[in-house]
Amino acid sequence: MTIFINTAIAISSLFYLYFLLNVILVNHYREPAKLVNKGKQRYHLFIVIPVLNEEQVIGRTITRLSRELAKLPSSIQANIVAVDDNSSDRSLACLTQLKSPYLQIIHRAGNEKAGKGAVLNTAVNYIHRTLAATEDPQKIVLGVLDADAFMTGAGLTRAVAHFETDPELTMLQTGVSIYNQTNWLTRMQNFEFMGANNATQQLRNRLGQGIASGNGQFVRLDLALNNPWGDSLLEDLEFTLRTWLNGGKTAFDHKLVVAQEGVEKIRPFFKQRVRWCQGSLQCIRYLPALWRSPSLNKFQKIDTSVWVLMPFTGCVMPVAGLVALIVLISRSLTEWHVGWHHLAIITIICITLVVIVLSANLYLRNYAEINQPASPISALLQSLSFQGYLLIVSLTPYVAIYRQVRGQTGWTKTHHGTRQPVGIPVKQSQ
Repeated sequence: MTIFINTAIAISSLFYLYFLLNVILVNHYREPAKLVNKGKQRYHLFIVIPVLNEEQVIGRTITRLSRELAKLPSSIQANIVAVDDNSSDRSLACLTQLKSPYLQIIHRAGNEKAGKGAVLNTAVNYIHRTLAATEDPQKIVLGVLDADAFMTGAGLTRAVAHFETDPELTMLQTGVSIYNQTNWLTRMQNFEFMGANNATQQLRNRLGQGIASGNGQFVRLDLALNNPWGDSLLEDLEFTLRTWLNGGKTAFDHKLVVAQEGVEKIRPFFKQRVRWCQGSLQCIRYLPALWRSPSLNKFQKIDTSVWVLMPFTGCVMPVAGLVALIVLISRSLTEWHVGWHHLAIITIICITLVVIVLSANLYLRNYAEINQPASPISALLQSLSFQGYLLIVSLTPYVAIYRQVRGQTGWTKTHHGTRQPVGIPVKQSQ
């Protein structure tokens, strides 16, 4: 029993040190704002939107995006390609009733529930064979947006400009924000995406390469043709790993933000996070090739391995932390006049408080970068409340591993259509 307790305390201590180190690193390695302007080269932008039972949001999304596409410079020709995955609601009917001059509609007859990757591959093949059959794949950019997503014309222009200014770039990922911050759960998702996630991507951009996050993902057509999306439940991570292994260059731009709808209820939120966690498990098979690859640096290999293996470490850490905390509190109460237990508890509290303050600072910093106001007091309170949010997320690895062991790999879709979006204006760098 003593060995078990000491092991739990040791594991918990290592976790707290890693957590603190990670927060310090992402605070330190701030990504500088880059000058990215669209030149005179002609590019074709295809906004690809997977559609599965999105009748509540798809009309609004297409309409808003069409208004933004009208603001693009003449050097960018744009289209929206909506791929209806044989929806059982009125999504297809809603699409056909729209009058957008940019809209192209694809209907996938027979939905095998193969996931988002299969839908994206359908769009790529259609674009390559018809709309862009005679164009240079190097100068065709595919933007992957969810059915509830919104980006400004300035943001879309900046995304295309990245590919013009850097011929070696094959994939670009934007930041993500939540527009329906109507309850605690959606505010926590926004704090997660605009805080730690955004800063972690900036760290990766400085020391390695950015990772795709699905929504707000832009790729060259030739990459999509040579590296089709797979059937993983986390198709964006799998796409990134295969891009790296094929020698492609990926990046993240924190000045670009795609606004999306957050999940408002615990149950669908939990299902979404279980799917993401299970998708990480499915990408473990790429780790041997990742470590053998000479084109990846040590940071990329370590960072990606830690992330992909998180479902396993995520099962150990909460248990070890709980055991360590119970033991420390128990010993402090029974042996309050001797021992190191008081110091250990004080250290844990101090580390937690430091992480809360630094996390709030990340959130404020990232909002300042996109010229949006954010209250310091609100950020601090959200950072404190975020610790409870992490407790909910910490339960997902157990379910994800159980589903994977049982062979339950079906796609659980996130439903949209609860709130009216508010666009995130992003100031174009000059």
